[in-house]
Amino acid sequence: MRTRNSLVQVFVAVILCGFAGARVRAAAPAGPVKVTTDKTTATLSNGLTSIAFDLAKGSYRVIDGASGDVVLADAGVTVFPENIDLPQLAVELQEEVADVFGKGQRLVLRSCATGFRKTANLARLYSFTLHEGEPAVVLGFGLKTPQWYSTRLMEAYPMAHGRLFPGKTFAESLTLNGAAGYESTSVQPGDSRSSPNSLMITGLVDGKRRTVVWGGLGYQGFAKYAAIRHGCLEMRASDPVGRLVDPEERYLPADTFYLDVVTTEPFAALERYGRAMRTANHAHPNVYDFPVLCGWGVGAMSKLPNVNNSAKLVHELELAQQCGLTKYTKVAIRLEPDTYCNRDNGNTEQGWWDDTHWAKYGHLVPPYETFAKWCAALNERDGIPYTYFQVGMPSDDYARAFPGHMLCNDISKLDRKHSHHRPYVSYDYTDPDFQQRTLAMWQRLRQEGIRGIKFDYPETGWRPEGGFEDRHATTAYAYRKVFELARTGLGEEAFLDERNLGESDRPCLDVTAGLVDTQRNWTDANKFVPGMVSIGGLRWYKNRTVFNYYPDEKIVHGCTPQIRQSMLTMIYLTSGRIDLATSFSLFTPEITHDFSRIYPAYREPFSARPLDAFTGIRDPQVYDLELTPAWHQIALFNSGSEEASVSVALSGDRVSNAVGLDPEGSYHAYEFWTDTYLGKLAGTSRLARTLRPSHCAMVSLRRVQPHPQVVSTNRHVLQGWVELEQVQWDPAARRLSGVARVIGEEPFKLVVANNGLTPVKARAEQASAAFSPVTVPGLSVIVLERPANGNTAWQIDYR
Repeated sequence: MRTRNSLVQVFVAVILCGFAGARVRAAAPAGPVKVTTDKTTATLSNGLTSIAFDLAKGSYRVIDGASGDVVLADAGVTVFPENIDLPQLAVELQEEVADVFGKGQRLVLRSCATGFRKTANLARLYSFTLHEGEPAVVLGFGLKTPQWYSTRLMEAYPMAHGRLFPGKTFAESLTLNGAAGYESTSVQPGDSRSSPNSLMITGLVDGKRRTVVWGGLGYQGFAKYAAIRHGCLEMRASDPVGRLVDPEERYLPADTFYLDVVTTEPFAALERYGRAMRTANHAHPNVYDFPVLCGWGVGAMSKLPNVNNSAKLVHELELAQQCGLTKYTKVAIRLEPDTYCNRDNGNTEQGWWDDTHWAKYGHLVPPYETFAKWCAALNERDGIPYTYFQVGMPSDDYARAFPGHMLCNDISKLDRKHSHHRPYVSYDYTDPDFQQRTLAMWQRLRQEGIRGIKFDYPETGWRPEGGFEDRHATTAYAYRKVFELARTGLGEEAFLDERNLGESDRPCLDVTAGLVDTQRNWTDANKFVPGMVSIGGLRWYKNRTVFNYYPDEKIVHGCTPQIRQSMLTMIYLTSGRIDLATSFSLFTPEITHDFSRIYPAYREPFSARPLDAFTGIRDPQVYDLELTPAWHQIALFNSGSEEASVSVALSGDRVSNAVGLDPEGSYHAYEFWTDTYLGKLAGTSRLARTLRPSHCAMVSLRRVQPHPQVVSTNRHVLQGWVELEQVQWDPAARRLSGVARVIGEEPFKLVVANNGLTPVKARAEQASAAFSPVTVPGLSVIVLERPANGNTAWQIDYR
């Protein structure tokens, strides 16, 4: 039999192949992409998807290659600055491509303006790419200028008013917006909606489910928007400043869009899209295998004694050691130098970003009056140094000292009264001198030991007014530069957090894909509410794949054990990390126990599906983390205000709230927090638990094997996925064995379904192994104990 590790390698290899994002579906067999053109038509096809262009009318159709159905008809194109409704098109370029998605063909079309613009011969460009064996179309846009003319490209529509399933009824349609940051994420009925980033629509055509996903793919200099208006689809790239296209320049940016009309099931379609975003942007968000204590949050949010200085935060790490948490995980400590402009005549640490100013405002204090000393103290205690920056809120005295580092090189509005997060004067991240100074600062902090950065008020770096030193820069390009500099200076292993709340009427966007590790998706809040689960849960296809999401720091004291356990479980499943606003001085043995059950983090780039998202419920209650096709971790969560039964069907259509397991199979079900065996369930049955509001049940579902198998542990909420390795059955020796990551002085319980055999002996290396009494026939519990942390090989012999 395969070991658990080899199963993981095969499973993860499948999901990381190009567009093949659906964890239960690999890409179709590769076939050549064919292009045909003549004077009035052009066709791009790979057998899965076809795009047929009517060059004379300036429109195109998108066709499902398998069924022959026209999914989109009469789709037009346009590029700002001059709106063109269905212009005539011509073939500009046909070329083979070999990129991160594989081999394929790209067709670039052009259109020219009429009237006065015709004399300028300004050509609008639109690119369409298909890859071998992949259903998604990659769309792009651009401009080609003559030698005497330049302009700013501010807006482009590579798809406009494309009619969805022309001549047919798209029944029971539901949309899911591809929101980012704090923007609400929800499933809504109907065929009209708009969203930053992307959209998905699913419904029934001729009684069969169909799904379409469209939106931003590659990011460089433009925000992406998706819309559907009474059944007509639209894609738009936009930037308030736009990209200056010089005379005699052929400009096709790396910004691209994605369109999939073939993948019929919404979970599979969106997961495919998430993987494509990951691939296109080279996104590999670092895994937060540790909690982050927020120095500001402990005092300001939780009303506990202030600990937001270097000396008190070193003590917090010592308290984490004393409560025993560091036996299970490392701990990151975030010092937040957050002095605001209303304290010292507009002067703060921001822009200076040096020890002198951080000490001046009370954040670096003896004996750790430099970041180098503070980082060294945390590293000596096996902690992770983290800190904080305000993106676009310069200290007044810094702006006066370096006016050339500001937008437009202008500080004339510096003395105007403003809200702290709405400055009139802000940095120009395209200025070469400011870039050099900022990069040197990041490199210095890396050398001193900083491992993570929280970027606060990032919307202050989104400057729609322009004024950039780089005359070609767009607002989006300049915004990305904030994080590019940090990534370059701090390294790929650094943890970069974008507090993307959309304040000051700024859009919440995916433009930082591939640069940041985390987007915060909730405003300042240390309590736990169901909406925090939904906002990340409904972005499962991007969570841990393109970004880690998290709903601000949380308190784990002052709540019932059940609420604490539910919060930890659901944030673990629908987020990529947890931040703390509880001082480690308040950690009891019970809190330490519960908190340690979510560490280590699993490292695979996928997240739990909200299985009931399309059933009409506002806040999903059923989450499925598919670890392998035969092993699912199911979280049942009561997101309502009354006690209720929450359930899911084991087999059936996932869109109707089913896990999608084999109805002919049988499955062991074991609930983690209550340590309860729920029985051997038929594949046709439902899993149900009665839960109080905001309570959850974490259940491991594993297909019954023809030999003994592990069904749970007491160590981790994933019940064996991260704390067990090399689990295998040896039929000749009649032996079940594996390796457990045992915590010193904590009994490690291994729950095994014997599946008709009788255990006779349990053994372990460098640890004791003993059977524990059980009351459930057919189960065995083996307890492993050792004095210190370590990997422990164990085995159970059967007759």
